Amino acid sequence: MIRIVLLSLMLFPLCSLNKLYAQSGTMATDGIYVPRLTSAQRNALPTPTEGQMIYNTDDNCFNLYQNDTWQKLCGYNMEVSTSDSWFKKADFGGTARQDAVGFAIGNKGYIGTGGSSGLSDFWEYDPATNVWTQKANFGGGNRRGAVGFSIGNKGYIGTGSQSSTAKSDFWEYNPASNVWTQKADVGGGIRTNAVGFSISNKGYIGTGTSKEDFWEYDTTANVWSQKANFGGGIRSSAVGFSVSSRGYIGTGSVGSTRTVDFWEYNPATDVWTQKANFGGSARHSAAGFVISNKGYIGTGNDGATQDDLWEYSPVTNTWTERNDFGRTGRADAVGFAVNNKGYIGTGYAPDRSGDNQPAGDFWEYTPNITSLSINGDITVGGKLNRSIQSFQFPILQNNWVRYSTAYSEAAYYKDNESVVHLKGFLKNGVTTQNTILFTLPLGYRPTEIRVFTVASGDGTFGRIDVHPNGNVQFYSGVNTYLSLDGISFRVD
Repeated sequence: MIRIVLLSLMLFPLCSLNKLYAQSGTMATDGIYVPRLTSAQRNALPTPTEGQMIYNTDDNCFNLYQNDTWQKLCGYNMEVSTSDSWFKKADFGGTARQDAVGFAIGNKGYIGTGGSSGLSDFWEYDPATNVWTQKANFGGGNRRGAVGFSIGNKGYIGTGSQSSTAKSDFWEYNPASNVWTQKADVGGGIRTNAVGFSISNKGYIGTGTSKEDFWEYDTTANVWSQKANFGGGIRSSAVGFSVSSRGYIGTGSVGSTRTVDFWEYNPATDVWTQKANFGGSARHSAAGFVISNKGYIGTGNDGATQDDLWEYSPVTNTWTERNDFGRTGRADAVGFAVNNKGYIGTGYAPDRSGDNQPAGDFWEYTPNITSLSINGDITVGGKLNRSIQSFQFPILQNNWVRYSTAYSEAAYYKDNESVVHLKGFLKNGVTTQNTILFTLPLGYRPTEIRVFTVASGDGTFGRIDVHPNGNVQFYSGVNTYLSLDGISFRVD
């Protein structure tokens, strides 16, 4: 028995050595050296054996013959890069100007008023065609230093100065009819260089030259209500925008002092909370917009016109510097976002002599262009995990409320395939056709009206419509209960 074992131990290395030497390999005390071949030599092997291995000297990689082909064993080179870019678009349709007003409604952008002496023309921009179209002049006449924002499918412009006279009037624009309608004057009286934004179906205007007050506009009642003063005090030429259910104001000036502080407003509690200071230098007359739950502030004047751009994440309360604005420094420009693209245009910019002149150029910003490059073979075993966005919670409107804490709260999120998902179990709201339940932010809106059948009351069904302007609307059903579960749609 001992002799058989010894013989086997002696024959095994001999057989192994014969196999290795047949492939010009070497086995030594410090390891096994497989044949070193070029790709051409490897491919010239007449009958490679399943499991045969060589070292490819062309790409410095082990090659294994498996499933009738040579496969690389050295892994792969993977490069992940993230970039953001500015692209020049068609120049603004009107004359070059500063101190204009801009906002977005659905898939279109709008710019109007502004200029050194005040203008009243108003223009619509279509990103799909890169074309500007003149619309009805602003209803309040010539204006500069005014405030603009949109709510649902309507736009609003108010305050500012007309022929050096400060104003408090407020106007609503209907793009469907191309008509301006005067509304209740802005609360708090006349003001210039103020800030405005919207949250859900409410509009907000505040601050301005020598002012710190802050007002909320109810589109249904056409009434202004005073809210808590801006947390940062008196402020002029600041930037304001909203992300989800919060409003933000930052930068600007107090007299001749430029500022860098940044504040968050919660309409549910009427409280201002100071956040991380703006990432760039203290400045006034900057531009801002919002893309996919992140805010952006760029350009402006810190003693000279600036071209930097900064991204704010409300989740982490951090600022990240992004690619500079597509041209030279700019101040008193207009910013808005359409379909996950940001836009900045007009304003004043230095000419070749360094003197500031009104500008009419217009630029598109695309954030977070992520590229993944894999060179070589990759095999994934098991589950490939990708991060999923957490639910966002909108502000419900028109008396709709959560059914009870035992059922899901109204919420939405967007997955990695750009599909938006809704959930929620609601009751008690207004059931008039086309009543708004809540409004989805930019980046979460379909490109066309989407219609969904939902559970509504015992044994009955209802209909919910989701519009390109973000409105999630009740069309039919009852208010004993209304389910949003199962509503999903792709966005571009």
